[in-house]
Amino acid sequence: MDYLLVASLGGLIAFIFSLPAILLEIIEHGKANDLPLLIDMKTVFRRRLNSKEIFWAALLLEILLGVGFGVAYVFFTSHDWLLVTHAPYSLASLILFALGAFAVTGVFLFPALGMGLFGRKEGRLVWLELLSSFLLISFALWLVILYYQPVYFGNI
Repeated sequence: MDYLLVASLGGLIAFIFSLPAILLEIIEHGKANDLPLLIDMKTVFRRRLNSKEIFWAALLLEILLGVGFGVAYVFFTSHDWLLVTHAPYSLASLILFALGAFAVTGVFLFPALGMGLFGRKEGRLVWLELLSSFLLISFALWLVILYYQPVYFGNI
């Protein structure tokens, strides 16, 4: 139950943080050059994307990062693998986990997608977009978990 709940919450949080980019895309009629808080993926597996594909790929990546972050965090928490804090669902553990997820995504996922180390092939500030996304998702997830704490996350 924890996995499904936190996957849903992570995806929903990522979608909510994507709303400014969605609104900009609607206002600009698909001609927005830099989407706020979304990682603009101009190429995927060495294939050049057009402007609509960039938007949808960036939105999908953001939501999948939110879902993956939530599921991975609960997996690490349920196995007591929070090596530094040993305090599940605390803000400190979520932020440290976000930093680790940032490093893993930048070193393994982005090069696998053909975006280079930390997305350097896509732009100079992609690493900052990725870091801010993970930190915002972790902070929002912490707030939501505090709200659901008495009912769903009983082992806090």
